[in-house]
Amino acid sequence: YLSVTLGVKSQDNHYLSVSLSLVNNHCYPCDLNHSLQQLQLATMSRVDKESTHLLTSNDNNRTIDYGSGGHQPHDKDKVGSLLLHKGTIGFLGSLSISVNSLTGPAMLNLPSTYQRSGLIPTCAVIVVTCYLSSECCLHMADSISKLPYNDDFQKNIEFSDVFDYFLGHNGRKRRWFWLTQFLFFTCITCLNISSIVDTSQVVDTFVGNWVTGGSMALHFTSDNVEWIRWDPSTCTPQEVHDGNCVAFGSTSNGILLTLGYIITGLIFLPMSLLDLKENSHFQIMGFLVLLICSIEFLFEFCSVDPDQDGEIGLNFNNISLWGHAWDSLFGVILFNFALVIAIPAWLYEREATVPVPKVIWSSTILSSALYMAVGMAGGWAIPHVSDNMLESMISGVFGITMQISASLFAFMIIGLGIPLFSVLTRLNLTSSDICSHTMGNVLAVGLPWSVSWMLYSGRAITNLLSLGGVFFTSLVAFLLPVGLALYITVSLPEVVGSIYPNNNHHRKTSLIVLFVVVAIAILIALVGLWVGKD
Repeated sequence: YLSVTLGVKSQDNHYLSVSLSLVNNHCYPCDLNHSLQQLQLATMSRVDKESTHLLTSNDNNRTIDYGSGGHQPHDKDKVGSLLLHKGTIGFLGSLSISVNSLTGPAMLNLPSTYQRSGLIPTCAVIVVTCYLSSECCLHMADSISKLPYNDDFQKNIEFSDVFDYFLGHNGRKRRWFWLTQFLFFTCITCLNISSIVDTSQVVDTFVGNWVTGGSMALHFTSDNVEWIRWDPSTCTPQEVHDGNCVAFGSTSNGILLTLGYIITGLIFLPMSLLDLKENSHFQIMGFLVLLICSIEFLFEFCSVDPDQDGEIGLNFNNISLWGHAWDSLFGVILFNFALVIAIPAWLYEREATVPVPKVIWSSTILSSALYMAVGMAGGWAIPHVSDNMLESMISGVFGITMQISASLFAFMIIGLGIPLFSVLTRLNLTSSDICSHTMGNVLAVGLPWSVSWMLYSGRAITNLLSLGGVFFTSLVAFLLPVGLALYITVSLPEVVGSIYPNNNHHRKTSLIVLFVVVAIAILIALVGLWVGKD
């Protein structure tokens, strides 16, 4: 016999007492899951219709569980998640998803960024951005926990949902919801396209080095379509020496559909159709490969014998202290720290015992250490490193071991970011029922794959990194989460979260300072981008 009394808070702040009694006919020990299912159904049928926080609507097929400020409809079969949902992603899986979200395609640009922007400025920007990113993630999690009955993240709340709940009222017609949908979609699509292009380029370079006849591609120009091939024999000894012997590097005009792109699609496109829980196992595998390959890279960079010119091998003159160009520094670094995009979906799927602050701080600090170690070592060891570091490493200048490690790194780290980004985009589109699951796959999976092959050659991918980092990632991953947390703290001081339980004057001041610092960092990045264009 199970007797439960629920206190349900209604819109007028009164509490309704609902008593439920269930009899379990099974022998001891009772079937707890079965009883909870009965309790869920009884709750749905007994709770007064005025208690909008717990689910009721005059429509038999739809319910609203967002209180007076929300607008998102949900199916009744999702209601049981409040009682029965149990996250399955543990600490290792959580750390893997977080680190893999941080070590994306822009990580490959760090050695060239060190050579261009200098040791001190690049390290300083990484450290500052690491702190800002961690605070933004924690404040985003705190805002999500402030939704009704979501202190332990029991509800499936995506990025745009939390903005819609707190800002989508008072006649605003959900404009914040649609604005954040656009920014979130554009931000992750830039990340996804960059991952697809980087992985495809590395696969082509690997195929060219290891397959007889090299890699191949369809070359589309304004007046012709032809098959072209590439192998390392097309590179000069100086290009191999400098790490610039990359697949189809001399093809600057037209559009390429390469063998590497097709292989990448066959492997990672089906994985993009899975959910976050199914992808977590691959993310753990990728995280372990990341650690092993990073150690291997550092060992190879430090142990390679210098050549007769003293260039190949560690040469500290390859990176100056202050650098000579800083226009893309903030854009590339900001593009790395896009952890916020994974926070909402991860909070819902994590095990309840996984500590949120520990995962966030551990992942950002570990990723920053890897950024600096691999970035500096790569910049010191490769005299003229390409924007995509793996292309230089696969060129053969560091030997067979480095070629294999770099290829494995591309597949397991950069490549596994492709399904992760696709899943996060689809979840944000479909959680609020603005599109079906099929249409979500079309936009989150089909669109990036249909566009990325046209950005394979030229400097399009570098420009995408800078523009995406400044205009979209800086807003989604930094400015918007802090702005929302500041708005809630000022406008709704009585609402407390589970990450920062005290809404005192000190917290308000710290949020204002954090918002100003983030805004200044974004402004510096914008000015640098503008100066770089001149």
